[in-house]
Amino acid sequence: MNRVTRGQCGAVICAAVNIAAFAHPGSAAADEVVTYEVVSDTVAVANIEYQDATGRRTVEGATLPWRIDAPARAVLDPPPMGSQVRADWRPSAAPTRWVSVRIVYRGKVICQNTLDVGDAACYGATPRIT
Repeated sequence: MNRVTRGQCGAVICAAVNIAAFAHPGSAAADEVVTYEVVSDTVAVANIEYQDATGRRTVEGATLPWRIDAPARAVLDPPPMGSQVRADWRPSAAPTRWVSVRIVYRGKVICQNTLDVGDAACYGATPRIT
């Protein structure tokens, strides 16, 4: 008859836990800092939404240019936890009234979107420069 002693069982459980830890690492990584910017030469005010480590933040009637360094949990992940910034200036939107939103991570612009339609967004998971 096969018998597993208490010491052997403990070793087996310990090995299984260690294997699981390597196969599925935890998400306990420290927050990183991301910089969000909204700039314009022709639009003075915009409503801004951005994601930080605690959730979505809103700034109503922000004076442009606007910038913030924010802690982020998953800079390059898709929403809802990934880095993202959007600006809405529709009340004052018009052709040639450009606004740029951008995300800067580790000193590099990873996303920039420039539009004149009244609404622009950038996501860390979708690097682009326009």
